[in-house]
Amino acid sequence: METQRLRLQVVLPDDAEFLFKLMNTKKWYDFIGDRGIKTIDDARQYIMNKMHPKLSEKGFVNHLMINKATNEIVGTCSLHDRDGVDGMDIGYALLPEFEGKGYASEGAQAMISLAFNVHQQKRISAITSDDNKKSYRLLEKLGFTQNGYIKLPNSDESIRLYILEK
Repeated sequence: METQRLRLQVVLPDDAEFLFKLMNTKKWYDFIGDRGIKTIDDARQYIMNKMHPKLSEKGFVNHLMINKATNEIVGTCSLHDRDGVDGMDIGYALLPEFEGKGYASEGAQAMISLAFNVHQQKRISAITSDDNKKSYRLLEKLGFTQNGYIKLPNSDESIRLYILEK
């Protein structure tokens, strides 16, 4: 998949070094949570055991966002079928040096198109914490509307639920 500035491709085990770096940023810990990725091999195992089974089961998985001009990986964008969220939900994360440049918006628009046009979804969800203002402002810019709060399984935290309907 491509956008104006990005090439989106499925995260592969060879991308473990990048995923290790991303999943150990402060914002990942603050807004997504600790996934126990302490080594590059942990990241590789996470890709193979947590991400890739979703591809064969569901037909979608995390994608790298790669700047076409520089070939740098700037972040990830993905569709999920998450427990506790009705239907597909969208997620995105960037390395700090690439924030504020429109990459999350561009990648999210590609995932929205994938969900609606390829996976025939009528509705997409997104979740974010009250503290993640940049994320929920982006969702609103993309046309999502807040639809209350939810708690994910095994969590006591109430998080914002956003919905986008086709």
